[in-house]
This record gives sequence, C-alpha cells and structure tokens, in this order.
Amino acid sequence: MEKREAQLLENAKAICTYFDDEILIFNDIRKMAAAEIPLNTIVADTNVVLYCAMGTISLNVNDEPYSLIERQILICPPKADLNNYVLSEDCFCHAISLSSNIIHSALKNNISLWNKCLYVDKVNLLTLNEESEDLWIKYYDLMRAKIKSEQVNSYDSCILQSIVYALVLELCGRMVLNASELLKRRMNERTKQSSTIFKNYLDLLNNTPVKYHPVEYYANQLCVTPKYLANVCRQESGKSAIAWIQDRVIHDIRFLLDNPNVSIKEIALLTGFDTVSLFGRFVRTHMGTSPRNLRKKV
Repeated sequence: MEKREAQLLENAKAICTYFDDEILIFNDIRKMAAAEIPLNTIVADTNVVLYCAMGTISLNVNDEPYSLIERQILICPPKADLNNYVLSEDCFCHAISLSSNIIHSALKNNISLWNKCLYVDKVNLLTLNEESEDLWIKYYDLMRAKIKSEQVNSYDSCILQSIVYALVLELCGRMVLNASELLKRRMNERTKQSSTIFKNYLDLLNNTPVKYHPVEYYANQLCVTPKYLANVCRQESGKSAIAWIQDRVIHDIRFLLDNPNVSIKEIALLTGFDTVSLFGRFVRTHMGTSPRNLRKKV
C-alpha cells in the first residue's frame, strides 16, 4: 500500500506545475483526474488549498460533502481524507499543497488563528468577490511567473517562499474575516432568539393566574434552563427574571387589595403564598409595609 502511494506521489510530481520539499502546485487538477491520481496523494501532512476558477468541483472532506463553484477556495487541514472528487467538463481548478512548516513560518504567533478557523469555526470555504479574486490571481500569477522564470537568482527559493507566505497570510486573514462575519450572524440569531424567549416569558408571566413561582417553573414551560432565562432577561431588559416575577406579583397584590371583599388570607392564597405570614413577609420586604397598612392607604 505504501509503495503504491509513493508511486502515485511520484506520478503527481511528474505532471505538477511545481514541487519542492515544502510546496506542490497543480495549475489544473484535471491532469490529476486524467492520470487517476487521488487528491489524497497530495495531502499527507500538508495543507491543501483548492481554488475553483471555473466550473465546479465536488468532493468529500472527512466524509463531509463540498461543492466548489467559481471564485471559491477550500482549505483542507493536514491528514484530511479527500475523496470522490468530480470535476465538471468546464472545471478549471488550482491545487496547492503546503507543508505545516510553511504555514507556521508564514503565520508565526498567529498560527492559533489559522487552527481556530480550520478546526473550531470551520470557515475553510471562502467565496471571493471581484476584488479579492483579482488579488488572489495576482498572487498566484506572481508565484507561477517566478516558477517559470528562466533568469537564475541565488534567492529564487526565498523569493518563492515569500510569495507563498503572503498567500498564506491572505488566506488566514480571509478566514478570520469569515469567522467574524459568522460570529456576527450567530450573535444576531442569538439576539433574535433571546428577544423571542423574553417576549414569551412576559406573555407567560402575564397570563399565569398565580405568578409567585420560582424561575425554574417558567423556564421549564419555555423549554430553557433557569440560568439561560435569567441571562436572557438581563440581556433584554437589564432586570432579573426574579425581579419580573416580583413586579407582576406586586401588581396582582395591589389589584386585590383594592377589593375590600377579598380578605388578606384570600389574597395570600390567590397570589401563591402558602401562609399569611409568608405573604406578609413578602409584602413588607417588597412593598415597604404590611398588607393591612397598604389596604388602609387604598
């Protein structure tokens, strides 16, 4: 098996645009498809960057399906399983295989951003606009021009590496930008969800005849945790979930105290208190005096 893989890699190098110990470039992966060379051949311990300039390319990356269209870039981490790739008849796609050493050397202390984008946020599929596509083409053409140049320069390998470093930095910056936009979308979705839950909480609270219940009671009915409901209330109103319950209970108490035909004991039971003493303690704590004194003021 290892012998076959080694032979496939040699076959890939024979038809590629460029290769050295750190970089392998295919200007057109149709050559790989024609030679029946799997994409996994150029993965190994390297990062593979696919850029679809025309048509479509479909493939599985670690069993997850991807379909790249024009102006899309897919970045695959080392040891990714790339298989079942299918190219449209008009497909034109670059493939660049970069060693982990190249990525680390280019990004230095920012390597954690690259890893976070690839493994955590999974924003490794980039869609370029006209301006960013033009920039990618310039980077790529400069790299190819240096590779094809017949003028010998003692710094050729360093120059090529510098161009690749710039390309890696550009890709990392694009992934970070995508991650930021993804985070904004998630925050917006979270805000919308929070607003809905808060509205439902107030509706539930207003429509519950006996409101003096712990936060857990309402959280269970809304199918969220008490902690989440508390956070939502703080976020949406600046007031705790408990404070909203207390406000509504106080409102009901004032309303019932206005009716002289309802006794203090009945008010206590109607508002959810097991005993008159608990009711009296709540009223004194939150309304400043006893229920009887409040009734005299009405």
